Parts: sequence; C-alpha cells; structure tokens
Amino acid sequence: MLLRSLDRRALVLLAILVASVLTYSIIRGATLSSDFKNPYRVARVFWETGTLDIRGEPRYPPTIRVLLAPLAALPIGVAAAIWSALSMAAVIALPGAVQRLSGASLREQALPWLAVLTFMFDAFALGQSDPINLFLVTSGLALARGPRPVSGAALIGLAGMIKVLPVAFWSVLVARGRLAAAAAGALLTLAASLALLTAFAGWGAGLSGAIEWVTVLREQEGPWGLVATQNSLRENNEALPIVLARTFGDLDPALSRNAVSLGRLPLAVIWSIWLGVLSALVATWLACAWRTRRAPSERGWLGMFALTAVGMLAASHIVWPHYFMWLLPATLFLARRPRVLLTVAVAGQLGMMVPLLRGLGCHMAIALVLFVLVAGELLAAGATPSSQK
Repeated sequence: MLLRSLDRRALVLLAILVASVLTYSIIRGATLSSDFKNPYRVARVFWETGTLDIRGEPRYPPTIRVLLAPLAALPIGVAAAIWSALSMAAVIALPGAVQRLSGASLREQALPWLAVLTFMFDAFALGQSDPINLFLVTSGLALARGPRPVSGAALIGLAGMIKVLPVAFWSVLVARGRLAAAAAGALLTLAASLALLTAFAGWGAGLSGAIEWVTVLREQEGPWGLVATQNSLRENNEALPIVLARTFGDLDPALSRNAVSLGRLPLAVIWSIWLGVLSALVATWLACAWRTRRAPSERGWLGMFALTAVGMLAASHIVWPHYFMWLLPATLFLARRPRVLLTVAVAGQLGMMVPLLRGLGCHMAIALVLFVLVAGELLAAGATPSSQK
C-alpha cells in the first residue's frame, strides 16, 4: 500500500487532516448545511413510499434513489457519517488506483494532488459524490488498461449510476482500443439500472421514472433551460456556456451575482460560441486519440483520461467549483511541470476565495489551459519515432 511509504510524522499529519476533514463533513451533513441532504431526501422518499420522486431532484439519475435508500433509512447524521467515511476511503485508495493506471509513485503524485486539493476539500464540505466517482473511474480505467476491460467499464458505469457525467469516460476505452469492452460496460450499466429500478420500484414505476427523468432533463436542463427557469446562474456555476452568457450575453444582471458584463450578445450567439468551442475540443480529442494510439500505454491512458475530464466539464451546463477536482488526471499528466501545477494551485485557491473570479469562470479557464497543455504534449509525443515502439 502506498501509505506504507510515508514516515511516521507524515502519517500523523495525514491522520489529523483526515480526521479534521471528516469531522467537518459530518457536521455539515448532519446539520443539513451540505448538498448531501438533496440525494438523501429523494432516497428517503423512495425508502418510505416507494416513489422515485424524479422532479424533487432531476439532476440526479433515478438509480441514486435506490442505491442510497439503505442510507436514507438511517437518521441524517448517521447517514452523513457513513457517506463521508466512504468518500474518505475512496480518496485514500485513489493514489493506489492512480499508480496502477499511470505508474506514478506517491511522491510523484504529491504536487498534482496539491493543485486540486482546494476542490477536494470543497467536495467534502458539500458531501458530494465526486470523490467516490473519481475513484471508481480511475480504478475502472486501471482495470481496462489491464486484462479486465469489461470490469473496468462496469465500474465506470457504476459511477454513472450515481451521477451521469462519468459515463463520458467510456470514450477513453474507445480511444485506447477497448471498443468492445466499452460497449459491454454500457450494456451492463443499462441492464443493471433497469433491473435495479424495476426490482425495487416495480416494472411500471421504474420505467416511467426513467422516462420522466429524461423528459425533465430535456425541458429544464441545458444552459437555455437554466436561463428559462432562472436557475443556477450565480457565480458558483462555472459551466462554460453560463460563464459566456454572464460575461458576454444578453442576460438579465439580476439573475447572476458577481458577474462582469463585457457585452450583450444574443444568447443564441453565446450558445453557438459554446458549441463551437466544444467542437474544437472534440476535434483535438480525436486527433490526440489517433496520434497516441501507439504511444506508451501509461501516458496514453492518463492523457486521454485528462482530456476527457476537461471535455466533460466544458460540455456540462452545471459545473460547481468542486467539479474541478476532475482536473487531477491533467495535473498528474503534467507532473513534470511544477511551475504550472503551482500556478494552478494558487489560481484555484484565489478563485475559491474571490466570488468575482468565479463569476468570470476562473476555474474553467484553468481547465481549458490544462487541456491545451496536455493535448500539446500528446500530439508532440505522437509525432516522435519513439512513440511508435
């Protein structure tokens, strides 16, 4: 285990940090001042009534209501303590998963972790699922890189049953020549989700809940849906389309706090710009996948993991600050560039402290810069003869 490589003093300091973070996270959860109360509430409704209550929290997939039902049967304080402990266990195990995927030692991971630590703390303070999902995805990719690609794809699918965004990482398997495994993982996830919903909610209720969820997402979500419903437009949402709308779009200033308006472009133009940026990111992703198809395995997997994580953030219409802990693959890939990582750490912390910087999309800008740096290294490596070995 990687922790055995630490000396006693480092282990004591780590134990104090873990205990402090856990205590704070549990207190926040038990006092209903973290986001854990939201999935807990709909899971509690399901536990008590058997109703999926899709509209209560439409951003969570229907499956989370069933998966969290055993926790929701407990008092909120106990449930929050268990959830925080699971999240901490995932984070403690994450360096080992990173080493299996990339070969990076604990010492080599130190600075990349420092670069995203502020986002990790935010995730714990809010009782979010991202620590667990990041571990599941990283472990899944490590398995997929080895002799168990279908198991790896299934782990990624499990993360997608908690929060939908991680299913984007099936594309890493496709990029690394594991198309059949990615397809099998997707089918297994779909089958497991349907089985879970129909077994515990009933055939009719399970299917209707899934259909209602898709319908509500289509009606209320997307950046245009957020504007129409006047929802999640404040500075903490650093999603690229929302940042562009706040800064350059014809958006009512009363709807967005801590925004700096530099233009009044029609929102249709803003959405077109966003889609144009996404198209450029996808084109770059495809170019990197092609150029690195014969690149050394560890760098190829980690690089595509990093690009996909940033692409996932850029494509989403909801990106709270803690989402940027998904920049860990990018900081790991750039571990040999300490000045870049120190800049990310400082800029990231400043963004957490200054609302106006979040309103301007400080953290999303960091993510896009990291995308460019990672892509540049992948394309350069793919062009060298050594990458053909």
